[in-house]
Amino acid sequence: MRLENNRAAGDVTFPHRHLVVLGPVSGPRHDAFAQACIDRFGWVPAVLSWDKFLAAPERLQRMLSPGGYLRIDTPDQDVRAIAAVLAAGADEAAATGIETVPVGIETMLAQGDVGSPAQFAFGLVAGITLAERIAQEAGADISIKAVDVACAFDKTRTAARFNKAGLATPRGLPAIHGFEALADAMRAAACSRVFVKLRHGSAAAAMVALARHGTQWRALTTAMLVDGRVRATRAVRRLSDCGDIARLIDRLGPLGLHVEAWVPKISIDGHVADVRIVCVDGAEAFPVLRTSRHPMTNLHLGGARYPIARLIARIGAAAWAEVETSAWRAAALFPASDAIGIDIAVLNDGRRSRLLEANIFGDFVKDLIVGGQTPYSAQLNRIAQRYAAGARTAA
Repeated sequence: MRLENNRAAGDVTFPHRHLVVLGPVSGPRHDAFAQACIDRFGWVPAVLSWDKFLAAPERLQRMLSPGGYLRIDTPDQDVRAIAAVLAAGADEAAATGIETVPVGIETMLAQGDVGSPAQFAFGLVAGITLAERIAQEAGADISIKAVDVACAFDKTRTAARFNKAGLATPRGLPAIHGFEALADAMRAAACSRVFVKLRHGSAAAAMVALARHGTQWRALTTAMLVDGRVRATRAVRRLSDCGDIARLIDRLGPLGLHVEAWVPKISIDGHVADVRIVCVDGAEAFPVLRTSRHPMTNLHLGGARYPIARLIARIGAAAWAEVETSAWRAAALFPASDAIGIDIAVLNDGRRSRLLEANIFGDFVKDLIVGGQTPYSAQLNRIAQRYAAGARTAA
């Protein structure tokens, strides 16, 4: 990506050395945030990769300054950084009975291996906990905290937090570790259609939308088994052989699963639809309508985007206001996060909705602009405002 300086003359500046990113050093997320910084401030921020940080945390200590801001981001597509985060979570994963990845997994990760999402989440939380301490000692602010990350990366814990707050989610089924237990749980709950998700997974990786009709089973999945490993695929696969489905569920079980009822989503132009609302710092919302020919609406899986006005026209302003309220209530349950993506399914009756997930790094949605701003530019504005307020107070 070619980064260009489009900053308007007279725009409020922000000290370059005060903004540090712990995240990817290349890739779409890096490029989008770097461009937002150029547009807003005229410079690209300093970036420290996860692998270098975990190998030598003192690097971050040297980069931060009092009154500064530390932005935490995911490693994105950097397999070396992902492997480093996985290594940081290995002990906790093993202690909790989660399957861990083999040493030297970088090549497999590059080929689409899902690794061990729970192990990755544990490593990420451990790393952010360390980064929090370093930022606090340096007198710098931070974009997220480990307590929010630990919950948001855990679909079961997130659903429980939503439910405790009185927010509706798809009905959850008991934790299962294999196909026979899943079949029993579905029978006991009188539930014939479920989503089987990696409990700590992201981006719909290795997800299974499963339906049972008597003795017949049907599945749509983003997972495939290759040499005994689970690989994520962008081509959603259809499975109808019960044995194939059982082998897949049994293989996913050791990675940790979350099972929920498959709710009937509203459709737009005959395609399944749901909504992501990026909530920024309790002040600004960036909604995007996602549609798909299959149950997974993630854009990288072939989903299409529509203006949110299409959904509002379909369900009405009052129903949409309730969706927005649910998103803000959900975001408020993660108060240590400056931005969070909330996924919501409007049901096919056009009146009810269900909260699906909280995405702690859900602020990257390509080309999403609302009111002339992107989620990144809105965050930079808030960072600059807080810095200016702090500078005035210090003066």
